Amino acid sequence: MSVRNLRILFPTRDGSDTVKAVDNIDFDVFPGETLGIIGESGSGKTTLGRALVSLIKPSEGQVLHQGRDPATLGRAEFRRHRRDYQIVFQDPNAALNPRMTILDSVIEPAEVLKEGNDASRRKDGLAVLSRVGLPREMADRYPHQLSGGQKQRVNIARVLMLRPKVIVCDEVVAALDVSIRGDVLNLFADLQREFGLTYVFITHDISVVSHISDRIAVTYLGKLMELGSAEDVIERPLHPYTQALLSAEPLPLPSSMRTARRIVLEGEIPSPISPPSGCRFRTRCPVAQPHCTDEVPAWRELKPGHWVACHFSTPDGPPSNNAISQHDSKQGGLR
Repeated sequence: MSVRNLRILFPTRDGSDTVKAVDNIDFDVFPGETLGIIGESGSGKTTLGRALVSLIKPSEGQVLHQGRDPATLGRAEFRRHRRDYQIVFQDPNAALNPRMTILDSVIEPAEVLKEGNDASRRKDGLAVLSRVGLPREMADRYPHQLSGGQKQRVNIARVLMLRPKVIVCDEVVAALDVSIRGDVLNLFADLQREFGLTYVFITHDISVVSHISDRIAVTYLGKLMELGSAEDVIERPLHPYTQALLSAEPLPLPSSMRTARRIVLEGEIPSPISPPSGCRFRTRCPVAQPHCTDEVPAWRELKPGHWVACHFSTPDGPPSNNAISQHDSKQGGLR
């Protein structure tokens, strides 16, 4: 998939303004990879994920699926096309119809697309339930008779019925007990190898995204702040926001043994109705300068495959006050 100049705007309830949920972002998702998307609540992650699978129409820009814009397809062609682009939602309970058995929920997508007959759909449904680790006796149960982890496996099985190319996973383990998160994440990894799947993995949990992702994109207030390989973003972040997020990750060590200093961001995330001018992060950035108010940072590739939106970041790391002072002296002062 390719995202080009994507903007998603929602009108406020009284119609007097717009919420800028996703605001002019560009990136690609490569075949067979897992792209992790992280950021605070309200940063536009879920809206972006829904746009990737055509549940939300772009206000501006495009989401291209293998070079094709789904918005240009006719109704019948679009229906056939979107089967390759599926989503697993955060709340496994809300995603299932409480009046349908587990097997009926799993085979429903094939019924909607009129694939096969009752016998073949039932056979395929039982097969994918087995593949995600659910025994045959689960098929005739109802959602309230399953645990949270089992329900999420059902949702994964339902998506697999259509043999998609891309699956957007929206906080798929956030509602699960820590003890079973690892099992579900390992299941995703196994399915990716078996079916050649491409994942877009949306989460606020840095430990999860670092474990499962090939590349990581960092979002803030509808913008991308940083994008690069998982190793680079986690071990060598170039944006001060990414650095602050990583510093907030809990460590299983006594305070006396921790070498990294926690970076505390002041204030709350601004309103997406009236985001700050220039750099979106400047109102909370510990190294913000007047220049950050006047000009939107360019989306720059500072290292091969490692992109960042910051005026002062360098290939060596995020900016510091000392580095900014040296930069300003070379440039003849701030504009």
